[in-house]
Amino acid sequence: MSISRSESQAPHLRGRRRSNTAQSIFKNTPAPIAPLQVGDSKVLTVWVHDPKESLAVTLNQSYWPGLTEGDLLQLSAPNTDQSSGFLFIVPKDEGVAKYQLQISVPRPIAEKFGLKSNGEVVLTKVDPEKWGADLIELVFQDQYLGRSEMWRLSSHLVGQCAYAFQELSFIGVIAAQVQAIYIGGKKVPTAYVTSRTKFVYRSLSAKVTIFIQVCRELWDFAGDGERYNEKIAHSFLPALFSKWREASTTHIVTIVLISRVYYDEAEIEYAAGPLRRDEETKWYKDFFKVITDLEIVNDWKPTLFSLKDSFWAFQRDILLAHHHHRAALLSPETAPEHVRLVGRLSYAHEGPILEALNLGFNPTETHYIDRSLSLTGASTIIITPGTGYFRVSKRLLRLTTTRMLDQGFAIDLVSLAKPPLHQSPIFAFEGSEPELKPEPTGRIGLRALDPLWGGDDGSGEGVREKTTFWWEPFWLSVSFWDKQMDLPFREDRFIARAKMPEIEMLGLLDHDVLSSIELPFLPDLRDPSATPIHSVGPSDHLWKMEANKFDMDIFAVRQDPKPAPTARNSIASSGSGSMLSASFTARSIDNSKRPAPSRITELSRIPAIQESPQRITVNLTDTDDSSHVDQLMIGGALPRLSTSPSQSSILSSTSTTSKATVPSTPSPSRPSAKSRFTPSWLLSTFTRSGLSQPQTSPVSAAGSAQSSPAAIDGPTTSEPTARVVAPSVTTTPQTSISKATMPKPMAIKGRALGRTGSGRNWDDEIPHPHRGSLTRHSPVGTPPRDEPTFGKRWSGNLSGGFNATGSPLIRVNPSKPLSVVPYTASSLARRWQHIFAKPLSKYEIKWKSMITPACLPLTVEYFPPASELETSYDVFSYDFVVDPPEMRHSFLVKPPPVTGSSESARRAWALVVMRGMAALRLAQGFQFVLRPSNLPGLSDSDMSNSLRRSTSYVTDDTMDPKPEGAAEVLRSPYDPVYLSMSNEIHRISYSQDSIQVRRYVRRMPRAQPFEYKCLIWPKLGLGYTELETSFISHGLEDYRWNSLDMLVAGYENQSNESLRYWRTRFVVIPTDEGQQANVGPAGEKLNEEEIRLMGMDKLAELFSKLRWQSPEDKGKPTPPVRFLTTDLGPIDSVLDESLISQLDDIHAAGPLKKKKESQRDVADMSLQAIAKAMREDDGVPIKDHRWHTAKYPNSFIGSDFVSWLIREFRDVSNREQATEWGAKLQEQGLFDHCRGAHGFLDGHYFYCLRGEYMVPMTPRGGWFGVRPSRLVSGDDQTNRGAIISSPVARTSLSGRKIKKRLIMSQSMVIDIDPNKRSDHSEWVILHHDIIQNPSTCFHFEFQWIGTTARCIDDLVRQWSRTIEKYGLRLVESYVSQISDIRERNPFQSCFPLPLSMPPPIVQDLERRVAEGVQSSNYFESAILRRFGFVLDIEASHFYPDSVDVFYSYRRSSFTYSQWVHRSGVAFVQVLGGSRGFLFLTNRLMTPVKLGSSMKAQRPAAAAEEIRVKLQQFCSDPNTLEAFYNQELANLASHQPVLEEPPPLNL
Repeated sequence: MSISRSESQAPHLRGRRRSNTAQSIFKNTPAPIAPLQVGDSKVLTVWVHDPKESLAVTLNQSYWPGLTEGDLLQLSAPNTDQSSGFLFIVPKDEGVAKYQLQISVPRPIAEKFGLKSNGEVVLTKVDPEKWGADLIELVFQDQYLGRSEMWRLSSHLVGQCAYAFQELSFIGVIAAQVQAIYIGGKKVPTAYVTSRTKFVYRSLSAKVTIFIQVCRELWDFAGDGERYNEKIAHSFLPALFSKWREASTTHIVTIVLISRVYYDEAEIEYAAGPLRRDEETKWYKDFFKVITDLEIVNDWKPTLFSLKDSFWAFQRDILLAHHHHRAALLSPETAPEHVRLVGRLSYAHEGPILEALNLGFNPTETHYIDRSLSLTGASTIIITPGTGYFRVSKRLLRLTTTRMLDQGFAIDLVSLAKPPLHQSPIFAFEGSEPELKPEPTGRIGLRALDPLWGGDDGSGEGVREKTTFWWEPFWLSVSFWDKQMDLPFREDRFIARAKMPEIEMLGLLDHDVLSSIELPFLPDLRDPSATPIHSVGPSDHLWKMEANKFDMDIFAVRQDPKPAPTARNSIASSGSGSMLSASFTARSIDNSKRPAPSRITELSRIPAIQESPQRITVNLTDTDDSSHVDQLMIGGALPRLSTSPSQSSILSSTSTTSKATVPSTPSPSRPSAKSRFTPSWLLSTFTRSGLSQPQTSPVSAAGSAQSSPAAIDGPTTSEPTARVVAPSVTTTPQTSISKATMPKPMAIKGRALGRTGSGRNWDDEIPHPHRGSLTRHSPVGTPPRDEPTFGKRWSGNLSGGFNATGSPLIRVNPSKPLSVVPYTASSLARRWQHIFAKPLSKYEIKWKSMITPACLPLTVEYFPPASELETSYDVFSYDFVVDPPEMRHSFLVKPPPVTGSSESARRAWALVVMRGMAALRLAQGFQFVLRPSNLPGLSDSDMSNSLRRSTSYVTDDTMDPKPEGAAEVLRSPYDPVYLSMSNEIHRISYSQDSIQVRRYVRRMPRAQPFEYKCLIWPKLGLGYTELETSFISHGLEDYRWNSLDMLVAGYENQSNESLRYWRTRFVVIPTDEGQQANVGPAGEKLNEEEIRLMGMDKLAELFSKLRWQSPEDKGKPTPPVRFLTTDLGPIDSVLDESLISQLDDIHAAGPLKKKKESQRDVADMSLQAIAKAMREDDGVPIKDHRWHTAKYPNSFIGSDFVSWLIREFRDVSNREQATEWGAKLQEQGLFDHCRGAHGFLDGHYFYCLRGEYMVPMTPRGGWFGVRPSRLVSGDDQTNRGAIISSPVARTSLSGRKIKKRLIMSQSMVIDIDPNKRSDHSEWVILHHDIIQNPSTCFHFEFQWIGTTARCIDDLVRQWSRTIEKYGLRLVESYVSQISDIRERNPFQSCFPLPLSMPPPIVQDLERRVAEGVQSSNYFESAILRRFGFVLDIEASHFYPDSVDVFYSYRRSSFTYSQWVHRSGVAFVQVLGGSRGFLFLTNRLMTPVKLGSSMKAQRPAAAAEEIRVKLQQFCSDPNTLEAFYNQELANLASHQPVLEEPPPLNL
């Protein structure tokens, strides 16, 4: 009986296959097994193994012949939905250890997919294309994940399978978890990662700022009877904090109350301060109160209590107490006797929303300074009782949008009101109508037609007429928090949104008064040029029947409403009430006498913009009835109507006064029932009657005493009483509308019921939107903006589908949602396009955005058409040659493996350099430009051809093929890569042995700083303090890209401040805790100070070990890092000639360089010869040493002796050998320890030669004698190897004394990935102090661009653990002085600690203090030492005038001396005198980073405890007096000590 080969290799023979010789000889070779087809399945028995054994699925492939490596299999339990199965890729067949095993999965996968060990599973081969993930959301925590790391992680995952809640690890340091996977907009449990898969990175550790708007409405009652301030403290914030707790987030949170107070002219003098005027010339002041300051809060109850207290006290503080206290502080003798209540809180729409956002942008704009290594991303949440409508400054809105685009962070608006009937969020601003005037080049940019970017600059200068524009912020996502469990939102039910507080407060609703209120029909307004409608025959009864039938039809629930046509040639619906060109709308109705064809010709010169087919207003003769004309005007000089689009006090604004346009063609047809009874918003969403006008409910504003009757083309007005009157149509000449104190109502045009003056809809007159413009669809039965699909177009951030272009001529009408998105907004909003896997509904609470804020996506699909590139962008280009030998000097890229010809080497180097250039642009906020995924049938070249106007390299660029995903970028050096930011596009390409960079920069007027003044109450403040700041966009238009690219390519090695490199400063602090190790290397017992010195030597060793070496220096010995130890303070150390001489030597050649003529061996020399060699000019420095108050004459230092041995003798090659030789020589009697306490140690220990070898000390001037030293000019600051000046005073030719420059720091490049785990060059520039005092702080700073931050974090943790056992603590600290913290973060402020009794003045204090002790601020320093502080950085003005002290990592000098607490949780600066101190909590020290001793207590709580104790001490005059007296007594009893004192106890 013959069997097949597959049967002969049955699983029971697995392990060792038995050979059947007879069959092997006589059997024919079996036919190869056909590979499996998609859909083939097999049932196997599954085992479950521990993930420590393997994280992959183990498959015995002999059980299923036909499997091939790389097949995609789906594993699912029997009788379950196949879509819930697990996917994995068939690995290479390497056999299995146990022949019984069929398939084994790791335990996490088994638990996730419900698989039991020894159960049956079904394996099915599936198609990778069908199961390719469209979008994967990853969450990560307690790490800073840079954008270049995101790109590398995304590329690493391509070709693998992912499942929900899978733990991912990359290069052993980056950890993330899969949160959700989407295919076709649906969430799936598992998927295959393709090169087209988009990744969204969400952070569980972000910097979150919550702004709570305090306005009049905050104390109003909502519809459910709860006040809005109670909604914040009782429902929304507890719900948010609860969700944070469930997700285990570690956000750092700042909560700020924001408000604006208006003042009358009579109150200005009393309400003096940072007063400002708005565009309506009303005086106001802005107030900000910080509740929580950059804190990780675990228990939110105290914060909520504090918030409620602040709500109750807020009005009293800013309307009453603030002005009185301010007047009393300024002039106590003229303080007002009576407290006055001045000012009124603004309404929600008047609040300082944009100002608050810009204050929050200030710290995040320089996020690369003081870079936290445990936080990623920033999120802002604005909580308002309004509906999302705000009146803003055009100039500030433009600046805010620009800064928002540059930073790319998320902003969530939480409205406590019900969703309004108008568009939300919506901004209104005053501006000039954009004009179609060509630029100097004769070109016209599309942005010039946008009301925000075109027109005036918003500064208020100029005499052009102002118009109210509405603008929808695409960067703001709105959520409506209105929890009413008894009234859930239903799509088939209309819920009234208008509030009538005056009627409600009168109690009339309880007495059925409303049954007698009737609202008459609006007057029938017609186009005067239309044919009069003949009198109708049917009676009014017929009209009522038609109306009732229409209501039943329109509000019936339909399951699948047919969407409006979206084909390219169809007429898309338009919801714009004024979707006319600038030429049509910028002129008054009088201009209609101009011939119409000239207007059309004016627009026809713009090829990039499609013309509107709408007909133009006919010429009106002088005999026309003026009353008809006046009725058509949009709100002439009419009495103001207080209208409310939403909440009682959120008032909408007027449209322009000169936009009436009348169709010229009359229609004799009678209006249909639909057109007669339909509100404008209804027909505009269901039919194509796009240009019917908005309507606004005429409800009076809350808080106003009465509303003046008005008539705007016929709508009714409501007064505070129950009486409702019908209006009269007022006919007055057209005049400009004057400013009013209350916001202006949205004008209601004559065709407010969705019908034209001629009695027909404008179905055939809708302007054609551009191909690709976004069309809205609305299901029936829903009010405007209530339909779930609307929010899916945008949800603040753009969240729907996107196409290439949109109409640039669209005007936003908040009561009439647009059917197309304005081009300028849609093109910018696509920056966030790839965050959204599926469209969001407007009514969803955007919890995901508020719990795990998303980082800016790596990719964008928008690329401007060729015509816009030509007309709106300037082009700059440069290139550089690919030279592999030179590029090997670059520490920014990892050298590629090079084999083959020189051409292949150049290609390999070009690829890694281009990838490095792209990675650094990603880090600065750029995004890869991808091929649009929503135009499958239209290639890039087709699109560019259709938009091409002329032949140039610009259009050639638009034809370049674009990748479909970030993982496809730069697979080959010949693939050009495009990177885009809001106003800049870079093209990087390689050809003809050179890399070319082409920059397209949008032509825009340079943004001017926006000067701003406000009042801020810091977290620990005692009241409101004045702040003056300016808002400015720090764009990348002036960034030195050429220098950065040269740095990447290795042609330059100097970083520059303008490159915006990441930086963070660390301090090494001596602690007062017992050291874990008190035994030296040779078993020596060491005191605390000596142990700390040994810890610093260990740190120097860690620095040396990681020094980066260029390829030609590989293998060569490098001099180790060496610190100069002293017991002097920073001021006295620069005056110590011996110390400065050693500093000079370190900067010169380095003490460990072997002498070229070194031919001696120490083993061959006698003790006498060694002693003689030590006395040579370049021998060991033997001199008088001093430590604290003890003197050691004719002594040398152990570390100097070790360095000398290495330099002078061939047979001593490292410090370990030199230390062994030193111990031998001490045993042989060459020298002794000065105190006889230690054997020979490599460190700051003093030794002296024995009697017969004793010599006088070597001359001062250094190891190499007195040598001329270079003076370093200010221009040489960037030269890190520059040699400092000698102590010899220098004078210029003119006789003027030149300051000696002392370079007190060193810098070097270190490789933070010595084990080469990363696929990327991991480097950091390390700047460190050279001189160190064991009783003060030691500093070093990291600077980097594009390095994996987690590698830096791991390195810092490792160093921290190493030196902690030596009594040293490593703490992240601020780069600049703490007194400047408010310039970077306005909401963060130092707490003043004045001294209730100033320190005494001692005349001869300098002579009475101990040597090395600073006499300046002597008593203040003593207070700080008492509370556990050590000196961090000395004030610059304390240094002698004769020296210029330079640290390579300090950008600015310190005005005051700065101290840090031993725990690292707080900093203090000494102001001096009665001003005392400034105290600041170290917010860079997060609980994640704490040392072992601090883990039990949060740093903020520990800092607060220190602050309270220090404040109590400083505010008690009796305690201070006793302390001063004690210090004076200690000074009086101070006598010089001849013998060495006990070790300094810190």
